[in-house]
Amino acid sequence: MNSKKSFFLFSPWFMGVLFIVFAMAMAFATFFENDFGALAARKLVYDTWWFELILGLMIINLVGQIFSYRLYRKKKLTVFMFHLSFVLIILGAGITRYFGFEGTMHIREGEKQNQCISRDRFLHFTVKDLKGNVLDSASQKLTLTQVSWDDYRYTTRVGNTKLTLELADYKITPGGRGVIHFLLTHGMKKEDIYLWTGADSETKPVEKPLGEYFVVLHYQPRIITLPFSLMLRDFILEKYPGSSSPSSYKSNVILIDKDNNTRLPYSIYMNHILKYKGWRFYQSSYDNDEKGTILSVNKDRAGMMVTYAGYFSLFLFIILSLLNKNSLFRTVNRKFFHSGNTKVLLLLLGLSFTGLSAFSQENKLVVEKPVANEFGKLLVQDQKGRTKPLYTLSHDILRKLARKTEIDKYSPMQVFLGLYFDFEHWQHYPLIKISNQQIQEINGVSASYIAFSDVVDVKHNAYKLRPYVDRAYTKPASERNKFDKEVIKIDERLNICFMVSTGDFLKIFPVNDSLERWLNPNNAYQVISNREDSAFVRNIIPYIKTEIAAQNIESSKAIIGAIQKYQYQKAQYELPSEHQVKAEIFYHKAKIYEKLFPFYTVVGMVLLFFLIYQIIARKKQPRSIGPVFKLLLLAGFLFHALGLAVRWYVSGHAPMSNGYETMIFISWVTILAGFLFSRKSLFVLAATAVLGGFTLLVAHLSFMDPEITNLVPVLQSYWLTLHVSVITSSYGFLGLGAIIGLIVLILYSIASIHNKNEIISTIEELTVINYKSLTIGLYLLTIGTFLGAIWANESWGRYWGWDPKETWSLITIVVYSFIIHSRNIVGLRGLFAFNTMALFGLASVLMTYFGVNYYLSGLHSYAGGESVPVPAFVYWSVFIVLALTAFAFYKERKLNFR
Repeated sequence: MNSKKSFFLFSPWFMGVLFIVFAMAMAFATFFENDFGALAARKLVYDTWWFELILGLMIINLVGQIFSYRLYRKKKLTVFMFHLSFVLIILGAGITRYFGFEGTMHIREGEKQNQCISRDRFLHFTVKDLKGNVLDSASQKLTLTQVSWDDYRYTTRVGNTKLTLELADYKITPGGRGVIHFLLTHGMKKEDIYLWTGADSETKPVEKPLGEYFVVLHYQPRIITLPFSLMLRDFILEKYPGSSSPSSYKSNVILIDKDNNTRLPYSIYMNHILKYKGWRFYQSSYDNDEKGTILSVNKDRAGMMVTYAGYFSLFLFIILSLLNKNSLFRTVNRKFFHSGNTKVLLLLLGLSFTGLSAFSQENKLVVEKPVANEFGKLLVQDQKGRTKPLYTLSHDILRKLARKTEIDKYSPMQVFLGLYFDFEHWQHYPLIKISNQQIQEINGVSASYIAFSDVVDVKHNAYKLRPYVDRAYTKPASERNKFDKEVIKIDERLNICFMVSTGDFLKIFPVNDSLERWLNPNNAYQVISNREDSAFVRNIIPYIKTEIAAQNIESSKAIIGAIQKYQYQKAQYELPSEHQVKAEIFYHKAKIYEKLFPFYTVVGMVLLFFLIYQIIARKKQPRSIGPVFKLLLLAGFLFHALGLAVRWYVSGHAPMSNGYETMIFISWVTILAGFLFSRKSLFVLAATAVLGGFTLLVAHLSFMDPEITNLVPVLQSYWLTLHVSVITSSYGFLGLGAIIGLIVLILYSIASIHNKNEIISTIEELTVINYKSLTIGLYLLTIGTFLGAIWANESWGRYWGWDPKETWSLITIVVYSFIIHSRNIVGLRGLFAFNTMALFGLASVLMTYFGVNYYLSGLHSYAGGESVPVPAFVYWSVFIVLALTAFAFYKERKLNFR
């Protein structure tokens, strides 16, 4: 290889090209997978030769740059080992792909099994004579998707006859079945053979007679026989009390190895695997009758060891790189960045991309707040099996009905008790949110809130929205328009309102059955009517209604206390403690995050405007400004931490299990990042306050669900806290980099010949902070992503499966690796270029978090298959940022920032 070619392969700009192509290929694959399935994405992108070539060239470029920059020197040894870790990870992935095995094993209770089937499907081609003797056979992996399939051609000779089998076509029928069309040539004749596949891509064997012999085609997984057997003694499915939601499931098996005279019992459940002779078994699924188990089977010792070595080397040397006094992270300063041509940057940017209606219902029953609050301490079992305070249930219900946690002067418990005890009058109270003007016109109202009686006439069984609801539900989800979706939402709110009135939600009495159910008063009495305590259950609610109607506070409290005592005595499982109940009610009443997002935003904006004014006016900053704003934000930060701690305490798990919880954690880490860098510049503290506030604002948009819920089985692991806390922490630092980039663009935009020196000094200072923030964010993101890979390997038997979430995490790593290393690429070395890329790089974070969770399918999707409309402010924000970037670029050129 000549020197010029070597220089080309090892050059920083070639690295940048590889990063861009690699990221774009993966991004395309995730969208393609959403439309055509994971198998199609692997066939078209992940399993192709050119994708492997990109990875190979990235290794060559990385190794070449290690020697070009002499990273092997003692002072840069930690950086050398850090980069070498990626080589190990990619090599491990290659070993896994070519030498590893993935499959499944199905066992019924009481049965033994020593065979598993492969994940991949194979075409088995057999030629037999009329007596059934095999004359020839072949088996070859064959991948079929609706958009692409493998080329297949097999030729053999039987006697003097030449046989050729080739794949002609593959199609998916409207019913979801596939038909594989083969062309069989024997001698001078050609025969068509068709195989029909089902949902699992398997077929029944097809025989084709050809005179003195016949051929058999079979498309199925490969069957692997293990050197030992597993017998399923018992499959145990545990559910959350009173619900059908699984809390855990496990397989109690006996491992039988006759060669070693071994017979050992094992339990296989989520995050607890069976390892034996290099084989690994994971709890994957189960039969509907709960009498059989489906285990994932994996054998990949060599690939896993190399990959894990790369992971742990990466984690270790990331930490050492931060501690190394000679690392770029520790030595970077304001002279590190240079001005340069930004045409390349512009090319990259081109690639990136209440009022209430009038009413008078003075005669409706309104339970006084002290009594309502006491009633809220009662425990109730929700439909998902979580036992929680009735106050929490009423809070969640009112939020779903009115999109508020308090309406007019009434608390959630007052509304709940009013609907339950006095629906006759409360049905006329406007508490159901309605935002669609067409639906308002249908119901004859013009306000944002409607009453139940505006839509439903209970006495005459009349429902104004019935034809629209029926029409909406008859349409496939993909064909429903905005009006249909709004009609369905209103119908759900009306149903919830009616269910409150009938007591369906008031499941406050344990009935001690096999399902550990709690029931409402009427249903509970029917179940326990023959027991001694049935009279208490039958009479208690009417008695409460009488006492409440009489506003007899003390008597009401005594009755509520009696119900609480009954709950703790009769429950079959451990209930939340009194302290947990009080903490959960406090959490909802305090409205911590609803109060914090305007607080953070206002404080941050005031500080930001003040600092910008100081630069424009060329005035010295008063010493008292910093401490005052730090104390204000510190108070909010501690209040924020209290909310996280209380939510953790009452839920029993780290508050990182869904979109809402991770958003409030990201906001907390963002503010923490601001404090870490606040000594360098108050701009950073202002930026993080604004960003933290907006993050909490997004957390409270309508598509986020703040409800505290039980964990699904796979999340019941310490990996939840470890993986999610690290990876979401990275978003805080990357978000800080974006907001600093935005501030830098604003500073460029307000620059003039008079304040140019002050502005360039501030920009240089902010850029150094930005580089460090992005570096920390990238390190955390890398560690968090690969911790997730280890978790996936411990839970599902594979550490990387190109799920859209993990793929976009890798894309984000690539994007920020490009930004961090852009200093080595001609045309991208300037202050303007770096900060602009830091701002636009956040788009990959937003796609990783929101895009995958709410717009793409996959293991991490929260949207349930229905995309959330993109808010209009997103489009306006993009337009404003692009306009600001263009104007800042113009000012940077005009004032010649060199």
